Amino acid sequence: VEIIFIVEQDGVIKIIQDSILRDTPFLDITDRVLNPFYPGDERGLLGFAVDPDFNKNGYFYVNYVNKDNVSIISRFSSKNLIGDKNSEQNIINVEQPYSNHNGGHLAFGPDGYLYISFGDGGSAGDPEKRSQNLNLLLGKILRIDVSKTLYGIPENNPFYKNQSSYKEEIWHYGLRNVWRFSFDRLTGDMYLGDVGQNNWEEINYQ
Repeated sequence: VEIIFIVEQDGVIKIIQDSILRDTPFLDITDRVLNPFYPGDERGLLGFAVDPDFNKNGYFYVNYVNKDNVSIISRFSSKNLIGDKNSEQNIINVEQPYSNHNGGHLAFGPDGYLYISFGDGGSAGDPEKRSQNLNLLLGKILRIDVSKTLYGIPENNPFYKNQSSYKEEIWHYGLRNVWRFSFDRLTGDMYLGDVGQNNWEEINYQ
C-alpha cells in the first residue's frame, strides 16, 4: 500500500492511497488554523510528521499558526488512517509578533527525536534580535523527545540543565526563517534551507 499525505495550508491533510485521492481527509482542523489571507501568506498549517512508531501508536505531529497568530506544535492520534481532530495534545505555543517568518517545519531525525523550526518572528532584519536570544524559541531549531512523555529534553542538547535561563530545547540558533530542513538518509547529516532578505538565500549544514 502506497500512502502519500498532502498537507494544505488552510488546515486539511489529504491522503492519496495507491494513486487514488481518498474522499475523506486524514485531518481537517480548519476550525483552528489561520486561513492564509493572500497568496504567499506564510501562516496556516505548515508542518506535519508521523511518529516513528506510527503503525503501532497512530501518533502524528503538526506545526500550525492559529487564528490568534500563535504557532502551535501539537500531537494528534489516528486510527485506520483517520486523524482524530479532538485528540489534540498541545506541546508548544509561541506567539508570533509579525505575520511572516513562522518557520513551520518539523521532522523526526535519525536519532528518533523531534526537530522543530521556528522563524525569527518576522518583519525584516530581526528588529528585536530574537534569533540570537537563547531565552526565546524564535529563530531556532528545537530538539525534543516525545517517545516517553509528551515533551522531554534530550540530555545531550547543548543547553541541557544549563546554569542560565537558556531554553534547553534549542538545538540550533541564529536562524532567520528555516521553513524546511531534511536529514540525509545515509549519513544523518542535516540540511536547512534558510530564507535570505535581499540578495542571498542560505543552506546550513550540520
